Amino acid sequence: MKIEININTDTLIALNSVLKQVYELPVSNDKRENVYKSIGFDLADKFDKKCKTRVKKADLFDSKKKTKFTLKYHEAWALEEILREITPFIQNPYQVILLNKVTDTLNQKLA
Repeated sequence: MKIEININTDTLIALNSVLKQVYELPVSNDKRENVYKSIGFDLADKFDKKCKTRVKKADLFDSKKKTKFTLKYHEAWALEEILREITPFIQNPYQVILLNKVTDTLNQKLA
């Protein structure tokens, strides 16, 4: 089962910055947290790679162009959980709005 999301460049950059924080989490004895981190590492690499290519090809006219991501069900579930955990600690209100949209989209598609 696969879940597709379409996000713009601003949302991609916000997701990338949030998912980089997964690397800074401390080692845990909780298996659930380790599963989150394991999937989070894969997602962070996936979004970072796409973000770098989008930034390299950045163009004024591409600002509204959407990037399509196909996530496996467990990746979409983990991304939603990670966003719910990390979003309250983000200081930038614009990024919070973008990340809440992604969280809502994932929640609807996972239901």
